[in-house]
Amino acid sequence: MEEIGFAVLKLVALPGLDALISPRGRKTAYRKFPIFPSNHTFLMNLKTALEYHLAGRLSEAEELYQEILGTEPNNPDALYFLGVLARQQGKQDLAADFILRAISVSPSNPMYPTVLGNIFKDSGRFDEAAGYYRQGLAINPGYMEALFNLGNVLQQQYRLAEAIDCYSRVLKINPRYAEAHNDLGVALMAQFRWDEAVASFNQALQYKPGYAEAFNNLGVAFKNTGRMEESEACYRQALALKPDYAQALLNLGTIYFIKKDFSRAMTWYQASLAVDPNQVEAHQNIALILFDTGRLDEAQRHRDLAYRRQSIFINAAPNPVRTVLVLWAAGRGNVPVDHLLPAKTNTRITWMMEYATDEQIKTLPPYDLVFNAIGDQDAAGPTLEPVARFLHTCRKPVLNRPEAVANTTRDLIPCLLASIPNVLVPHTVRIDTRYFRNQLLATPGVRLPVLARPSGSHGGAFMVKVESEEELRNLALLDSEIYYATNYHNYCSADGYYRKYRIIFVDRCPYPYHLAIGKHWMVHYETADMIDHIWKRDEEVMFLEDPRRAIGPAAMDAVEAIGRKLDLDYCGVDFSILPDGRVLVFEANATMLVHPEDEAGILAFKNSFVRRIFDAFDALMTNLHKKAISLS
Repeated sequence: MEEIGFAVLKLVALPGLDALISPRGRKTAYRKFPIFPSNHTFLMNLKTALEYHLAGRLSEAEELYQEILGTEPNNPDALYFLGVLARQQGKQDLAADFILRAISVSPSNPMYPTVLGNIFKDSGRFDEAAGYYRQGLAINPGYMEALFNLGNVLQQQYRLAEAIDCYSRVLKINPRYAEAHNDLGVALMAQFRWDEAVASFNQALQYKPGYAEAFNNLGVAFKNTGRMEESEACYRQALALKPDYAQALLNLGTIYFIKKDFSRAMTWYQASLAVDPNQVEAHQNIALILFDTGRLDEAQRHRDLAYRRQSIFINAAPNPVRTVLVLWAAGRGNVPVDHLLPAKTNTRITWMMEYATDEQIKTLPPYDLVFNAIGDQDAAGPTLEPVARFLHTCRKPVLNRPEAVANTTRDLIPCLLASIPNVLVPHTVRIDTRYFRNQLLATPGVRLPVLARPSGSHGGAFMVKVESEEELRNLALLDSEIYYATNYHNYCSADGYYRKYRIIFVDRCPYPYHLAIGKHWMVHYETADMIDHIWKRDEEVMFLEDPRRAIGPAAMDAVEAIGRKLDLDYCGVDFSILPDGRVLVFEANATMLVHPEDEAGILAFKNSFVRRIFDAFDALMTNLHKKAISLS
């Protein structure tokens, strides 16, 4: 919400204008501006100047204000309105000069320091803005404009408790103030107090039913509590009130993005960009959709449009324990960090490293740790130089050093793990996509069938099992520079099922995460019918409780050795156990997803084991942070 003011001035506040120019307000004008109570010429000049000001005839208004100052150089009202006019024209320094002069002449008017605070707020100088709002409140503790705008500045600084206190004080003065209810709701959302935020937005709408921004914010609150249908309805209501509301168009697209209805998501994202072509989030999500459908060049264009505009994103924690600088690749292939770095306690500064600049390196906000979340070396190419440049001067602890990540590409993992007893990593080759069909079978060590996939793909996306030369000739290749081919090794168990285990390494120590058991050679937990078969879940519980007993001591020793070889602070390995007891490695890298299950669902039994992983990672960060403090 902008400052309190008159809509006719397009969000630029001119407190007192209506009283000065309306006939019934002239008595108020004399009381409010007592400098020349009997000077009719002065009052008429001021009235005319204000009428010009409201009508947008700024040069004529300025001329009359200056004429008043010619007669009375220290007239605070002319100084004040000249400051407001200069602010409208974007002349912030000049505006501040005029208002400061008005304050020096009339130090008891709370309006003057409040508007000066707005000038500094416009320039992002929040500490100075807050100081002037407090100056206005020292004159009049119940001055709503100063209280409300102080709340907004404190919220910008993420001083949420203080902001909430300001809004609450405003609402005690005026319980029907819709904008204060709305902004209170925004602050409550930032503290993850979703139900209270919903109540605040509903209060705003009770007093201002046509408040599109409150409908949009209510939709955000509903979305974050999983109430998707109600969220969508709120966004649509906001758009009914304000059809060109870019943020609501974007948010509606995100509802469909979450539902994986990408066609509708694209429609709404494109509609939002038609209103505001610079919306970073719309470009981000369009890029993800295009990438996942193999339209890589188009995806890159939207990434450029997003991150050339903004490449550093700060998510402040309401109860911060630490601040983590997260190095990120703009495409896919990053470590999923949402659960590893809980938003309530970890302030995250996410930095798109392809777009990093020397100036950003010099002016980064303060942070405690660095987490290199660029977990797929194939996605790291454009980030390598800026990451190296940054780390060369970085003196904070760094998790997942890039040189260790570099060893985890699909073609290097067989060599990295070759010396570990009881481990089999199928031969994998990396081939330029242009020559893939012609060169594959001539490449030493390759035999059919092979698993072919584009670089940078994960979770089995775009992976194809090629079993014959004819299939190879007819293989549809995606728009990717590189393809990998891995010799397929049959790992079907004696009972006819395929098993895929996942173990996560935190500081090189193994933690079991899941076991998926399916009938198809490409096993995914989501498609393995784990929920429908209690025997599968029972077997998974055995693995989670005692992986050494479940897969055998030799295999567990091999898995532990894999963690040490990877030498990463956070990573994982997907594998199966062959009939001879060897560990068949599918992949080993840092991009492994770990997430909790619904506490009310069938898979809730996994959550205690998931929590162990998160707790171990939190303990690692805590220890690194403490060591860094002790050495500083």
